[in-house]
Amino acid sequence: MKTTLIALLLSAATTFAGTNPFFVFDNGLRGENLTTIDAQLDLVKEVGFDGLSWRTDEPARVKQVLDGAKQRGLKLFVIYANLELRDGKLVYKPELKEIIALCKGTDTMIWPNMTSKQFKNSDPAGDDIAVAGLRELADLCDANGLRIAIYPHVNMWVHRVEDAVRVAKKVNRKNVGVTFNLCHALLDKAEDRIPKLIEEAAPHMFCATINGADTGGGNAIQPLDKGSYDVGIVLKKLKAVGFKGPVGLQCYKIPGDPKTLLTGSMAAWRKLSQ
Repeated sequence: MKTTLIALLLSAATTFAGTNPFFVFDNGLRGENLTTIDAQLDLVKEVGFDGLSWRTDEPARVKQVLDGAKQRGLKLFVIYANLELRDGKLVYKPELKEIIALCKGTDTMIWPNMTSKQFKNSDPAGDDIAVAGLRELADLCDANGLRIAIYPHVNMWVHRVEDAVRVAKKVNRKNVGVTFNLCHALLDKAEDRIPKLIEEAAPHMFCATINGADTGGGNAIQPLDKGSYDVGIVLKKLKAVGFKGPVGLQCYKIPGDPKTLLTGSMAAWRKLSQ
C-alpha cells in the first residue's frame, strides 16, 4: 500500500512538472558522439525531453527525424525555416513545401524567422508582402494539419515579439501564431517588459523558448541551470496566461559536453516547473 501511494505521488509530481511539453533545440545536439540522427534522438530520449526541434533540411533527413522520434515516443515539435521578403514576395527554400507534406498529421509547427534586405528591422512597410505570403503558406499548412509559429529574432525583419504579433494579427488565420523567445527579448533589452510582452503575445502564442541567461542582456544563452536571470519569471507568467503549448530549450553555441549540459538543464526545468 505504501509503495502504491509513493508511486501515485511521484506520478502526480511528474504530471505537474510536465504541464507544458519541453523540447530541446537541435542546435544543442552537436558533438563528436552525436554525428547521426539516431544518436541525437537517443540523447533526447535519455535526458528526458518530450522531443526536439529541427531545421529546413533535406526531406529524407526530416523523415528520418520524424520516424525516429515516433519510434522513441518523442515528437518533432517545430521545424525552423527562413522566410525572406524579397522583390515583393515572401520566398523560402523549395524543400519547405515537401517538408510540410511529410509532417502531415504530426502537429509539427513551421517555425519561421523573417528577414529582409529591402525593409529595416520591425518596419511595418513590409507587412503587406509578409501577410500575403504567410496566408499562402498557412493554406498549405492547414491542408496538412500544421500551424505556423512566427519566430522573432533580433536584427531580422521580425526583430521583436511585438512584430510577430502585429504580423500574425494581420494574417488573421487560426493556424498562424507567434513564439515568445526569451533570449531574443533579453538581447533586445526588453528584460523589464517580459511579463507584459508575454501577456500581449498570449492570445497568439503557439510556442515559447527559454534558457539560462544573465540579467542586463549579457551572456543571453546559457544552460538553464546557469545565469543570474530568474527564468521562473517567464514560466510563472506563461502559467498565469494559461499557456499550454510546448517550451523549447535554446542551446545556440553553448560550449561543453551536450549530455552534461542538457542533463543540468533538465534538472533545472523540473525544479522550475514545480
